[in-house]
Amino acid sequence: MSDFAERIGKTLAEIERTKRMAGAPDRVASYLSPLYTSLIRDIMSEVKQQVKEEVLKELKNHDVD
Repeated sequence: MSDFAERIGKTLAEIERTKRMAGAPDRVASYLSPLYTSLIRDIMSEVKQQVKEEVLKELKNHDVD
C-alpha cells in the first residue's frame, strides 16, 4: 500500500507543479492529460487488486466453512 500511496502522491505533486508552470490553458490541458490518465490507471489498478484479494479471501473462507 505504501508504494501505491507514493505513486499517487508523486503524480498529484507533478499535476500541481504542471498547473503552475504550464501557463496557457491549452498547454495545461495537453500537459495534464497524461498525468491524469496515469493517476486513474494507478487508482484503478490498486482497486482491482484489492477487490481481487477480497474476493479470493471470501472464497477461501467460504470453502473452509
